[in-house]
Amino acid sequence: MKIAVFFFFALSLAAPWQRAEAIGRMENGDGSMALAHWAGNSQGQISSGTNSGTGYSLYTSVGEAAFSRASAGSYAVNPGYIKLAAQPGSLTVITSTAVTKSTGTLELYWTAPGADGFLGDVVNGSYRLDYSSDSAHSFSPTVYVSSFSTTVVANMPQQYTIPGLQPNTTYYTKIYLGDSGNVIAEKSALSSESTLADLPVNPRVSTVTPCSVTISWDMPGTGSEGFGIFHPGDSEVKTSSSQLSLTINDLLPAHTYIIRVANLNWQGEHGASPFMALITAVTPPGTCLPPVTLISTIGHPMRDRSITLTWINPNPSTSSLQGVIVMLSTSNTPSGLDGTEYSGQTLADGSVVKSTDAVPGAVKSLLDTTGFTTSLALNTTYFYHLLAKYNGPMYSVAVSTSVFLDLPPMAPAGLIAKRVPGAVELNWQPVKSSLDGTPFLSTSSTMVEELSHYRIDKSSSVGAPNWIPIEPNLSIYASSFTAVVASTDPFYIYRISAIDSYNTHDSAMAVDTNRNMYVFSDDPAPVAMLKIPYSISDEMQLANNAPRSNILIRATHIKGPYASADILNAVSYDAVKTPGNEPLPNYKFSRPELTVSVRYNVSGGQVVPSAAAPQAISAGDAAQRLGLYWNNNENYVKFYGNVDIINQLVSAQTAMTGQYQVRAVYREAGVHFDISQLSSRVITPNGDGRNDLAIFIFDNPKDSAYSGKIFDISGAFVADMTEGPSAKKSLQWDGKAGGRPVASGAYVYQIKAEGKTFNGTLLVIR
Repeated sequence: MKIAVFFFFALSLAAPWQRAEAIGRMENGDGSMALAHWAGNSQGQISSGTNSGTGYSLYTSVGEAAFSRASAGSYAVNPGYIKLAAQPGSLTVITSTAVTKSTGTLELYWTAPGADGFLGDVVNGSYRLDYSSDSAHSFSPTVYVSSFSTTVVANMPQQYTIPGLQPNTTYYTKIYLGDSGNVIAEKSALSSESTLADLPVNPRVSTVTPCSVTISWDMPGTGSEGFGIFHPGDSEVKTSSSQLSLTINDLLPAHTYIIRVANLNWQGEHGASPFMALITAVTPPGTCLPPVTLISTIGHPMRDRSITLTWINPNPSTSSLQGVIVMLSTSNTPSGLDGTEYSGQTLADGSVVKSTDAVPGAVKSLLDTTGFTTSLALNTTYFYHLLAKYNGPMYSVAVSTSVFLDLPPMAPAGLIAKRVPGAVELNWQPVKSSLDGTPFLSTSSTMVEELSHYRIDKSSSVGAPNWIPIEPNLSIYASSFTAVVASTDPFYIYRISAIDSYNTHDSAMAVDTNRNMYVFSDDPAPVAMLKIPYSISDEMQLANNAPRSNILIRATHIKGPYASADILNAVSYDAVKTPGNEPLPNYKFSRPELTVSVRYNVSGGQVVPSAAAPQAISAGDAAQRLGLYWNNNENYVKFYGNVDIINQLVSAQTAMTGQYQVRAVYREAGVHFDISQLSSRVITPNGDGRNDLAIFIFDNPKDSAYSGKIFDISGAFVADMTEGPSAKKSLQWDGKAGGRPVASGAYVYQIKAEGKTFNGTLLVIR
């Protein structure tokens, strides 16, 4: 007796967009149940195995392919057919245009895919539409906002309107095509289109002269990226979102002008009428007076909170120029003038007159450092209005500009990493100040110009980090983030940056999954790196250090040319207290476990000097000819360090922040002590931070054992030296014995290593 078994199943071919359906009959000669599994390739060859370990092959083509009989051992497949069906194609581009947009809709356009990529029509199919205003939204063909039926011809244009959207908002959209069998495309292009913004509020003419019109408007409640103004001649002027007025010059007296004002969305679009406000202005009869020509306005928020304003005085041919009045104001329109000679006065609206220079045609520059009371402030919009004054008195049209003094937010401090199952939890202190330590204007309502979001980046490399954003837009109210870490690849470094609305940020520290911390130099390709191991990283926290503050360390590459040709590179690791940015010069950790690394360059087999070096150093000799120097606030002392000729790094174990240099040095084969590297031969152990210690730094290329002792002038033992700031290469003495300062007088130091003894004298003054 034979048992016939019919199989209905789907199989996946090598091409990911295809599927196959097979119908046939498999028989087993001994009457047992037969199970089969199938695999296929792009040539249409289908091979199969059975539960007895035997197999057979079928040869088909894409489409609907018949086959005859196939057998293997005691198994056989009787005639049937395999039907191959293609997954619908994916949308490759989804667009929209400003012409078809409005404040609450998006009309999307795309080219229809086909049943197989862009081949074959889809009859009685459907589209699945998903959209969100969240840039981190997770898209999937199985999750969608709406679905609608369609019959499409491949490569024909398609469109769809999404209603009920918010104005001035970017929406992220994907559309998936499905066929009549409800097989849905796996992928779709991502559209990121913004709806149009609401109209400017209360557009009006604020000032009109025979040859100019100043228009003003208010910000709509839904916000703006900027404004577009179309004035006579149909040319367009675009302003920033903070500028709510514009003066249009070079008009004719006694003429009527129609001016249009549009609110720009995040893509800089405004759409056509009726999405623009119309303003009618009539210029009066009169004479046109040449105005000031504005050249530039540059803010210097980090240097001295100053603004440099540069302009050209008019050079009239028929009128006498009496002066150019420069007003500083927080208003976007100038205060009224009554003909008085102004010089430093405060006007009725609070404006301050800054200059009244009267040299015709001259290029003038004003460095402004004071606001309305004291210094110019951060995150405040200042307006400068410049008017030329002529006999009469008569004034030209005001030429105005605005300046916003901005500094990036300070980088997050208090950074901690904690391993949890399958993830690492990152924590930090919320940022409350700008880069220079200036507190945000309001602790309860932070401005986006001060801080708009946090960004979390990760990298699997420490030597040359390739930062990849894993959370590009984290709320300013967040102070923690959990990052998934696969057990097969557990090591990453993470960087948390505080970013403002101008996309500027401070140099951020990093932490790895093993809780070590890193500071990278401020170059695109890091010149230097400081590693703070987990064993002492808690000293960065306010509860575990003497300054009682969360500490932030920045690395600044000090670019050449340098003072000496022996200097090949330099970096400064600067520790500051947060949030006030108070410097901690040469901040010292409790143990010399920091790793300072500074890179040097090689070209043509030679170490690259900063200037014409007295003697070339080959790349192969770098290990014997290069070393680190550290600035102890009085002079540079040798830190020696280890040279990695493969990665071109000079590194040292240390406890000290501060400035480091890579220099050309001569290094002995064994331990070498250079008396010039003794920090001071006079100790004043009074705790004032100056000459409280005698630090002995020496070269120890073999990491040999060493010891240091202090004796009095009679040879009696006084104290053992302790580990200095450079691990395995330094010793220090604090002028104490048994925890108490020794008496004033001369003392002898003795350092022993590799059978060598180095002696000398010190002087203690109390």
